[in-house]
Amino acid sequence: MSKLKLHAVSRADFIAKNYADFQTLLDNRVNPDTIPERFYCGGRGGWTFQTTLALKHYYGDDIECSFGSECRPDAINLMHNDDFGSRVKPWRGVTVVARADRPPVIGADVVVDQNPEADNRSNGVFVPYWPQPGVKPRVRTDETVKTVAFFGRVDSFPEAFQSDEFRQRLAEQGIDLRISFDNWTNYQDVDVCISFRKSHDHKLARKPASKLINNWLGKTVMICDDEPSYRAIRESEFDYLIAKTPDEAFDAIMRLKNSPELYRQMREQGDKRLQVYSREAVAARWLSLFEDIWRKGLHKRPTLVRALRFGFGKAIRPLTKKF
Repeated sequence: MSKLKLHAVSRADFIAKNYADFQTLLDNRVNPDTIPERFYCGGRGGWTFQTTLALKHYYGDDIECSFGSECRPDAINLMHNDDFGSRVKPWRGVTVVARADRPPVIGADVVVDQNPEADNRSNGVFVPYWPQPGVKPRVRTDETVKTVAFFGRVDSFPEAFQSDEFRQRLAEQGIDLRISFDNWTNYQDVDVCISFRKSHDHKLARKPASKLINNWLGKTVMICDDEPSYRAIRESEFDYLIAKTPDEAFDAIMRLKNSPELYRQMREQGDKRLQVYSREAVAARWLSLFEDIWRKGLHKRPTLVRALRFGFGKAIRPLTKKF
């Protein structure tokens, strides 16, 4: 089998603004756990450029990586859903499109979903989104619960969990509540993570299980709503505890505080789950996908067939936006 060729594709202006140094980073095989925020804050950079950097870092001797604003006919062309349009000439080579949290993708050779429940097409495949780079895990190895934390965006965290009342109830039990909207890496003195959202519309099913996976990477345990993406990868009750209100969350926190054995079992389960969801494991999954595409010779399909598929997908795309 010839050497696998991976080509990251995005708009020229997006590359010029955010990734002018990308070739240098590729040449240096930079560690993807140390990459700048622009590579993971936003799906277009995360799915396309972070993936390419990671594959180059871990498998640079086995894969040829490049990037540009148009597809290559001799390569696997990786792009975000937002870039899958006529300007990148997707009919020129095999296309792997990350759906992200967008409507369904029609017309691509392979569609990557970040929620396994969305993988219901013959050309769909589940690949977890990359865990947060630079995570500093919990330092203590005991089972005490002293700090509860939320890592996420300010516009998604319900006000009820930020209230003085909720914070005071925890403080009375000797527990500090930390709400971190801008630093998503420091888990060093965190014991329990919470994850809740303001919105629960149909788009929630498109979201990744990032907070849960980052919690495992941070060596903490999770209390959260039973979101579709969390539920889709859940193996046992030790993956996370379910709560839907501040009262239920408080009860779950106290359950962990009063049961060191439960805390220990959940921590051990988190380590086990990282065998599948760590950065190295996600990179291996991407490589397996690309090797399978290359081995099957999908990049050698006739241009006309690709053009017809892409044209059909663009024609019906407006009909898919509600899904």
